[in-house]
Amino acid sequence: MSESCEICALVSAPDDARELREAGATRIYLDVIDREPTEGLADEVRRGLVVPVLDEVCREGDHARLDPWVMEGRSVAVGNVSELALACERGALAEARGCIPAHNAAALRALDAMGACLAWLSPELSLGQMCRLARAGALPVGACVFGRPRLMTCEHCALQVAYACDRDHANCPYRYKSHWLVNIDERALPVRTDGRGRSRVYLDEPVDLVPEALELARAGVGRLLVDARNVPLEQAARGVGRCVRALAGEAVEREGCVGLSERGVE
Repeated sequence: MSESCEICALVSAPDDARELREAGATRIYLDVIDREPTEGLADEVRRGLVVPVLDEVCREGDHARLDPWVMEGRSVAVGNVSELALACERGALAEARGCIPAHNAAALRALDAMGACLAWLSPELSLGQMCRLARAGALPVGACVFGRPRLMTCEHCALQVAYACDRDHANCPYRYKSHWLVNIDERALPVRTDGRGRSRVYLDEPVDLVPEALELARAGVGRLLVDARNVPLEQAARGVGRCVRALAGEAVEREGCVGLSERGVE
């Protein structure tokens, strides 16, 4: 296994972390979009057990929920420039999520100048583009090698077209049901809506770059991520295990499409 490459996992529930650690993940990211900064979770962040992943949208009313996750000397994955600025102000170790555009070396250098310590590459990039950016050495980079990429975030609840809405998004019973948007080529794209009434649309199948994990590591990608939020936990754990094997030089099977850039969405 490449000693310079770390296997990471992104979960939406803290209880999911154990199975992914057992599969081989050594760094756990927690999506805190629908989580309040409780003392217990804050303590896990302070002890370095989990890295909070913040929203790609941050309005004035979001600061009370998001800002407590940003702690001096602790890692945090930020989804926009305002959160990046706050992380730098507080002395946190800011990782720029892929929703902050970094499609070339100049953009990586700009993020470095703004205080980011790592950039997660956009799922819109091809494998070759990811490798070229990693070799550029402008900023340490990570890449998601398994999971359904987010295609769009809508600040208005997509479920309002199907149901009567009382604006009480946090207690909406429909959020916990499965929903899809069917696009022009009849692909059913999963929709997830958070407690603030923001809907996110995801690809209908996982992107799987696990078979190319060793190639990415050799190019200089320092962290490889399995996103367990929108796939069965068993499949995510299998993805982590396949990543361990791939970094050890084994040939592994693929369980999804090669990449969003190749697959495309109309």
